[in-house]
Amino acid sequence: MQPLTKNDCEFYLNSGELTRPFLDKDYILEKVMLDYNSKIQKHPNYTILESLFHWIQHCVPYSQDGEFRNANKFQRTAKEMWESGNATGCTDYAQLFATLARQLGYPTTILHTAEYNWLKRLKTGGDSMMHIGHSFCECFYEGKWVLVDPMAQRIEFDYNTEKIELSYEVGGNSIFIPYFRGLDIGFKHTTEEHCDNMDKLCQDLEI
Repeated sequence: MQPLTKNDCEFYLNSGELTRPFLDKDYILEKVMLDYNSKIQKHPNYTILESLFHWIQHCVPYSQDGEFRNANKFQRTAKEMWESGNATGCTDYAQLFATLARQLGYPTTILHTAEYNWLKRLKTGGDSMMHIGHSFCECFYEGKWVLVDPMAQRIEFDYNTEKIELSYEVGGNSIFIPYFRGLDIGFKHTTEEHCDNMDKLCQDLEI
């Protein structure tokens, strides 16, 4: 993967098939600024991006229903996720964040990554049946690209775009390798189809 540049900004303000705008921009801004204005005085480094992902998780909490998650993972538009009131995991939160961040004028990617040790097992013929990865967003904020984790509600302001080494852990892991970067996941598909595509794209990665 090549690092993103300012020239990518215009492209990443567009929506994908699953990230069409569905809320009024002024409504989003009003809700986000309520949180931002209440916190910026006590926390000078607080960002609008943090207010956005906090609001998203308040409105669309993670579903505790395993059957719901299995039935809906990779199967919905951002609008459908919002209207359901429940998220299935990191990809849902990435798509919701990207949709709303672009409406606020922030160029945003969706970034699928593979966990580093899982990727090594895949490429060396080890046990890789249990797919391990994570979905992030990259957001152009105050003149630079930052890595946003809408599910974990964290931001990495300095990161390697080809080998992400987090300052925190996701499921006990902290090193992730990007294998897909785009406007959204492109189309609705099953978990099995997602894993098959992950295998294909990851086989060509350098580690």
